[in-house]
Amino acid sequence: DEEDAQLLSPARAVSFHRSVAQLLFLCYRARKDIQPAVSFLTSRVRKPDEDDWGKLKRVLKYLKGTRSLPLRLTVDDLTMATWNIDASHAVHWDCKGQTGAGMTLGKGAITSFSRKQKINTKSSTESEIVGVDDAMPSVLWCLYFIQAQGYNMTHALVQQDNKSAILMEVNGKMSSSKRTKHIRIKYFFVTDRVAQGDIVIEHKPTGEMWIDAHTKPKQGTPFRTDRSHVMNCPINVPDETRECVGSLTCRDSEI
Repeated sequence: DEEDAQLLSPARAVSFHRSVAQLLFLCYRARKDIQPAVSFLTSRVRKPDEDDWGKLKRVLKYLKGTRSLPLRLTVDDLTMATWNIDASHAVHWDCKGQTGAGMTLGKGAITSFSRKQKINTKSSTESEIVGVDDAMPSVLWCLYFIQAQGYNMTHALVQQDNKSAILMEVNGKMSSSKRTKHIRIKYFFVTDRVAQGDIVIEHKPTGEMWIDAHTKPKQGTPFRTDRSHVMNCPINVPDETRECVGSLTCRDSEI
C-alpha cells in the first residue's frame, strides 16, 4: 500500500534515481537479461520507497554475481530477422500489461525491450495485439536499416504464441467481432504491414518463446533458460558472488 510506504530520504532518492539511470544504460547494451526489472524500477524514480530500494539492491546483487556474463551475438542469416514478441495481461497494479520483444539473426538478442503497455486491455489476445503494435516501430526500423546496408532482407519474421491474436493481425476485419471492434486501429496497422509483405507472422509454442521472461517475473530454471537465449550463454552460470570474500549483502554505501 503506497499510503503506508516509507519514502526514501531526498539524498537516498537521488542515489536511487542515479543508479536506475545507470542500469537503464546498461540493460540496453550489454545486460538485456535485467530489462524487465529495470522497466519496473524506472517507474518508481519519482517517489521511491524502502521496498523499491530493496528491489534495486537485489538487481545489483544479481549483477555482482553474474558480472562476467557476456552478451554473445552470432549471425546465421543476414536475410532473415526473427522477432519474438509476447505480452502478459494485467500484470501491473493498474491492470495494464507488459510487452516483451527481441530480435535475433541467429543466437542472442541484438535488440530487445521490456515495456509497460500504455493502455488497459480486456483480454490476453488484446494484450498480444497491443504488444505487437508497440514493437512495430522497432521491427520496421531494423528491417529498413538492414535493407539499407545492401542485404536482401525481404521481410521480418514475427513469432507469437497467441493464435487468436495472429488471426486478427493477419486477417484484419475478417477476424473481428463486436468484442474487438474498439482495437481495430492497433491490428489494422499490423495487417497493413502483413499485406505489404514487410512482416510475416507465425505461431510459436509458449514454451519456446524465449522473450517470455521479459513480460513477467520468472525465477529459477525458467528464467535461466530464457536468459540463455537472450544472452546466448549457458543455462547455468557460476554465481560469482559466492566466490567473493565477505558478506553477500549489498550495503547502501555501495550504491
